[in-house]
Amino acid sequence: MATAKIHFQPMFDEVVASERLEKALRNKEKLKVLEILVAVNNTQRQMLRTPYKTRYGKDLEEEIKKVFSGEFEDFLVALLQTPTKLDVTELHRAVKGLGTNEKNLIEILTTRNNDEIEAAKNTFFMTYQKSLEDAISADTSGDFRRLLIVILQAKRDESGTVNALHVATHASQILKSFDKKSGVEKFDAFKIFATASGAHVQKVIEEVERQSGKEFGKLADKELSGDFKNLVLALIETSKNRPRFLANAIHTATKGMGTRDKDLIRILVSRSEIDLVLIEYEFQVLFGKPLTQLIKEECKAEYRDGLTMLVKGNSRP
Repeated sequence: MATAKIHFQPMFDEVVASERLEKALRNKEKLKVLEILVAVNNTQRQMLRTPYKTRYGKDLEEEIKKVFSGEFEDFLVALLQTPTKLDVTELHRAVKGLGTNEKNLIEILTTRNNDEIEAAKNTFFMTYQKSLEDAISADTSGDFRRLLIVILQAKRDESGTVNALHVATHASQILKSFDKKSGVEKFDAFKIFATASGAHVQKVIEEVERQSGKEFGKLADKELSGDFKNLVLALIETSKNRPRFLANAIHTATKGMGTRDKDLIRILVSRSEIDLVLIEYEFQVLFGKPLTQLIKEECKAEYRDGLTMLVKGNSRP
């Protein structure tokens, strides 16, 4: 099984690669398809689409859907998406149909930077003729919806600076919001977590704990609830250590009865070439085993091989 590093291949020939891909698809050679798609980076995968369609008169993604099925198909289709298109597809899946997948909304929106959120908003509108904000607003409610909308404005301070003059005030507002008589709404107190730098959020949490004499986690358990609580905690966790938050998300997707494969695929593919190597490290620290070992235990056949190739392709030498 190939374990080549995923990077821009200077000798890559998209026409030759599309011919090899068609032959592998025709013969249903799953490992060959994997070796072609995983060996190159996302940019070069996009370069395969046009020569494939020009030579064979069919869409590469649609052909993969015809030839393969199940988790292996889902993995290959995810690999073919640009990072933005994969985010948009997953966000749409989270809000369409009966019920909203709040967990996925939280995971995606709290782990993307401002540029990635703006790109997702633009592509979502072009794809579905509806704004991402409208789609999320229609499927959520209350303070949870309001805080998501703040995140969607993509105005987070990404400088890493701490506004020392405001730390104590922000902490005080949070503690006041826990007292109904104070007149301070929880949304107003916590919206700073969606716009401030990660370093500032961490200082505010430290100050809340100093002023209250209590761990923030215990305060949150007592004073916050539901999706709003989960979103606040995710904003705090991602501000401190985004790869660790995503390592925990992988663990959540695989614990209990059955693996939530779509979640596993989304996290691994979307973080490839970004911070998957850091997620792999955090997973080892948190759970005492390599991420590749988890994949071996939870996944089967070529689907397992593909995820393993992706993780190893991101690993440090």
